[in-house]
Amino acid sequence: IPEGRQIRRAFRNIRRTIPEIASVLILFLLVIFLFAMMFYKLFKDKGMTKVEGTPYFQNFFDSYWDLYVLVTTANSPDIMMPAYDQYAFYSIFFIVFEVVCVYIFMSIFLAVVYNNYRKNLKTEVKEAIQRKRNLIDQAFDMMKSDVFGREVIIQGDFNQLLKKAMPNKSEQYFKILWVVLDVDNNGYIDRQEFHNLPDLMNIKITEVKPNLFERFIPNIYRGKYSK
Repeated sequence: IPEGRQIRRAFRNIRRTIPEIASVLILFLLVIFLFAMMFYKLFKDKGMTKVEGTPYFQNFFDSYWDLYVLVTTANSPDIMMPAYDQYAFYSIFFIVFEVVCVYIFMSIFLAVVYNNYRKNLKTEVKEAIQRKRNLIDQAFDMMKSDVFGREVIIQGDFNQLLKKAMPNKSEQYFKILWVVLDVDNNGYIDRQEFHNLPDLMNIKITEVKPNLFERFIPNIYRGKYSK
């Protein structure tokens, strides 16, 4: 299934990308850690409560989680309102946190993720292309013939290969592929021309096959009374 190969390729790229962005991710979590420590020390003794009545920055781990959620802006501005209601200048700490973590650090983090994923995707595509070229070269080396000192594939061997690989296709289909591949029309295919075969095989071609009457009683089917 082509979609399955694409999914596996995406997972391989993600697996390769994660170690490369680990340092940036750790630095991001450390920045939240420093802000959580500062907010915890600043608000733990203020006696404030959240909107729903739960303690306000009374526990370090709760403080860390609240700030982590604030990076997604899911609890903004609710998490800031108790401090703002007590002293308006407390909002400066939250604004600085959002500017540093949301607008600056998240942009850097996303850029690092994107660049590393794109780099690994390019590597994956290059490896896939090189792997395909190597397999095509191996197939060519197994089928090649020496014609006037040149390594080429003759039409008979080419048809036998396609009959094994694509048994449901007709001789007319094989002839079409041969004519397209034989660019210089010299009666055989060299290595460079053979490299185009997988791309041609991926092109969908609809064959118009004769019906039962045309195959078994062609004289009656093509007779003047049948037209």
